[in-house]
Amino acid sequence: MKLESEEKAMKNGVKKILTLMMALCLTACSSPAASSEKAFTAGTYSASAKGNNGDVTVEVTVDAQTITAVTVKEHAETEGIADAALTAIPEAIVIQQSLNIDTISGATNTSKAILEAAAACLKQAGGDVEALQTKPKATAEARDEIQLNADVVVVGGGGAGLSAALSAAENKASVIVVEKAGNLGGTTITSGAFYSTGDPELAKRSKMNDTMRDQVVRLLAMEPNCEQMKNWQDQVKEQYQQYLNSGSEAMFDSEEYYMLCVYVDGGMTGDPDLIEWTCANADEGYAWLEEHGYHWSDKVVIGKNGDNAVIEPDIERCHRLVADSEYGRPATQMIDILSQQAQAAGSDTSIYTNVAATELILDEGRVVGIKALGSDGTPYTITANNGVVLASGGFASGVELREEYNTIYPYLGEQVHSTNVATDTGDGLVMAKAAGAQLIDMEKIQVNKITHYDLGGTDCIAAAFSNLLINEQGQRFTNEYGSETEVSKAILSQSHYKAFLLADAHNSNITEGKTSGGRDLEEAVAQGYVFKADTIEALAQQLQIDPAVLTQTVEQFNAAIDQKQDPEFGRTILNEEDKLLTAPFYATPVIPSVHHTMGGLKINAKAQVLNQQDEPISGLFAAGEIVGGLSGNNRMSGDAIMANVVQGRVAGAEAANND
Repeated sequence: MKLESEEKAMKNGVKKILTLMMALCLTACSSPAASSEKAFTAGTYSASAKGNNGDVTVEVTVDAQTITAVTVKEHAETEGIADAALTAIPEAIVIQQSLNIDTISGATNTSKAILEAAAACLKQAGGDVEALQTKPKATAEARDEIQLNADVVVVGGGGAGLSAALSAAENKASVIVVEKAGNLGGTTITSGAFYSTGDPELAKRSKMNDTMRDQVVRLLAMEPNCEQMKNWQDQVKEQYQQYLNSGSEAMFDSEEYYMLCVYVDGGMTGDPDLIEWTCANADEGYAWLEEHGYHWSDKVVIGKNGDNAVIEPDIERCHRLVADSEYGRPATQMIDILSQQAQAAGSDTSIYTNVAATELILDEGRVVGIKALGSDGTPYTITANNGVVLASGGFASGVELREEYNTIYPYLGEQVHSTNVATDTGDGLVMAKAAGAQLIDMEKIQVNKITHYDLGGTDCIAAAFSNLLINEQGQRFTNEYGSETEVSKAILSQSHYKAFLLADAHNSNITEGKTSGGRDLEEAVAQGYVFKADTIEALAQQLQIDPAVLTQTVEQFNAAIDQKQDPEFGRTILNEEDKLLTAPFYATPVIPSVHHTMGGLKINAKAQVLNQQDEPISGLFAAGEIVGGLSGNNRMSGDAIMANVVQGRVAGAEAANND
C-alpha cells in the first residue's frame, strides 16, 4: 500500500512545516530589497556536510541578489525520519533568504547538515554567510491556546502509538494522536521492523537443528526462580515430547516456549505476568496486522543474540513485511499502513505532528487529558473522555534520564550516541512519574558496544567487531569477544570514552571500496572518519600514538592468536584471520551507543499504568518501549516491535472502552 507523495508528506508533517515556514516569511520577513550591490555571483554551487548516515550533498542556485533554489541532491539519511528536514529546510532557506533557520524536531542532524552545506555553497557564490546565519530569525507569534477533545488521546506516533490509535478507532472511539517530531514513526521507523511470535504454525517455515534442540533441553533443565517459569517449563516439556513423537523436522516453538526464552534471555529478571500476556497475544497481533494490509514475507530470519547470550541466535522466529523497493523499507511501510488504517477505521482520528505533550491533566486522581506545546509555541489542552495512552518511547536519547538511572556503565552522558531517534528522551516517563506512576527496571539500559565515535551507527566502521581494540595510548584493554555490556564498560572506562578498532587488508569489512554499511572508504579517510596507512608505525602516527607501543600491542595480539591463548584478557576465540599482518592497515574510532531502555512504566494485563501500590491509575494506559519489565536486563530481536503492536492494540481497546 503506497501513499501518494503529497498525501504522505501531509501525514508526516512536511506540508504543515512548509505552511508554517511560508507563514513566517509573510508575517516576519520581507522580500529582498532591490539593490544595485551584488550579493552573489550568479550560478549553481554544490557542497556536502555530515548528516546522520554520511554526507548530505546540497545544490544552491543564486542570481545576483537572491537565493533562487536549494536542492538536496544526494543523501543516505533514514527514510521517514529525515523526510521533513529534506523538504522543509531547503524551502525555508529560499523563502526566508536566510541561513538562520530552526532545525526540524526529530531530524536535527539532517537539518544542520543541509544548512552547513548550503552555507558552503553560498560562500562559494561570494555571499556574506555570517550575515545570512545571523539574520533576524523569522518567528511567528504563538497562537491562542488550542482546545481539543477526543475519546482517546495517544501520546506518540510510533509503532505502539499508531497501533493504539488504530485499535481505539476500531472500537468506535474518536482519537487524537500527538507526536512531538515533525514526522511519524518514532524509533520504530529506524528499526528492521522484525516481529517475533512463538506461533507453532509459523515455526513450520523453518527447520530444526542441533543448536535449537540443545537449547530446548538446556532451558527445560534450568532451575526455575518463580512459579510462572516452572509452569512454562512443564508445558514446554509436554509440548516438546509431542513434537518429538511426531517426527517433525520443522522448528519447534510454542507460546510458552517463547515466554520461557524471553524470560531467560532477560536474566530471569523480567516481569513474568507482563511477559506471559504480551507473548500470548503475539500471534493475534501478527494476524491483526495481516488483516490491515500487511503482506508478511515467507522468509523467517534468525534473531540477533542478546547480551545475555543464554538464547542462541538460531531460533528463526523473526518475521517482517515483504520488502518493496518501490515503496521503501519495511519499517516505513509499517508506519504508513498503521497511520492510514487508523484514519480510515471509520471513526474520527486526527494526527498532530510537531506537538509535544508536556503534562498529564488529572481530575480527582483520574487522567483526563494532556497539556502540550506546538513547535511554534502554541499551547494545547487536549481532553480525553475515556483515557490517555502513553506510547512516547523510552529514553535512549534522554541524557538526563540516562545519567540519573545508570548504575552499570562508567558514563552515559551526552558524548554517548543513541541508535534511536533524537526525540526518544523519556518525556512520557517524566509526565507519568509526576502523576504517581510506578517506574521499574530503569537502570536496565541496553548498549551497542561498537558504533562510530563521531557519527554514531555502524555504517562507517571499517573492521569486524571482533578485531583488535586499542585505547588512545595504543594498548589493548579488553576481550573483544566480550558481551555488549562488558566491552562497553571497558571502552567507557578509557580516556575520552574512546577506542580504535583496527583491521588489515584481509580482515577489514571493505568491499569494492566501501564499508559494509555502504560508506565510500576514500571519502571516509579524507574526512577523518577512518584512518588508513601502509604500516602500523604510520597508522600510529596518524592516531597520535607512540609507534613503538602500538607495534608491540599488535605483535602481542598476533602472538596470542598463534599460541591460541590470551592470558591477559581471556579471549578464547582466536582465529588466524583476526591477525594484523597485511597492509593497508585501518583504524576506526569507536564508542558504545545506547540502543534500548528496558525500564519504564509498570502496567497490568489491561495496559493500565500502575501506581506505587500496584493499583491502576484511572484513565492512564501505556504501550511499547515506555513500558518496563518485558525484557528484564536484555531485549531479544523482534520483541520490541511485537510489544508495540500487542500492547498498543490492548491499550487502545481498553482506553476506548474505559467509560
